[in-house]
Amino acid sequence: MNYLAVDFSLNSPGLCIFNDKKKSYHFISYIKPKTGTKAEQRLQEELSLLEDVTLVYQPDFTNNESFSSAELLKVKRYDKMADDIINLVLQNSFEGDGFTIAFEGTSYGSKMGTNNMIDMAAGAAILKLKLLKTLNPEDLLTVAPTTIKKFAGKGNMNKLQLFDAYQKNVNEDQILAKSPLWKIVKDLEIGKKIPKPLDDLVDAYFLAAYVSNLQA
Repeated sequence: MNYLAVDFSLNSPGLCIFNDKKKSYHFISYIKPKTGTKAEQRLQEELSLLEDVTLVYQPDFTNNESFSSAELLKVKRYDKMADDIINLVLQNSFEGDGFTIAFEGTSYGSKMGTNNMIDMAAGAAILKLKLLKTLNPEDLLTVAPTTIKKFAGKGNMNKLQLFDAYQKNVNEDQILAKSPLWKIVKDLEIGKKIPKPLDDLVDAYFLAAYVSNLQA
């Protein structure tokens, strides 16, 4: 079984695929170009060289025209995003094994504005629909953020605490301990801000580990 975990966002969706037959994780970042500081961008280049990470930059969909044109372009962008993400999943999963897909649920306590939340919901809906049609998964789950955090330690953890749990491999995941990504990240000093796209990949990891354990 391929367990596909999706931490969806418009600018930096992070995915993690766990295959229970091969006992391996693969991480996918589909990130908007020039996201983060110069140091973060250098880290992104370093991550892209790891064998268990696929990092791809999104195409440019900049639009300075009318409101209507901008809204139409959003739909085209979300459609393109879904196609690209599905292709990346197919390239990095194991053919012949089925899929269980899990999305992290929306955190309504976040500081995201209403318009951004509507846009993200639209993008996620298009991706979910295409995943259902293309991968024909055995299940498509939505998991509450608090559930994922409880699996990592505590339901009220913040992003930095969740990242720390990943660095410490709190669940003593022997498969994660072999991951080239984890080996680089475990001793990384980050200060008060987690560099992109590591925050998204960490969320996706804990979601994939949770769902695969749930259905083991």
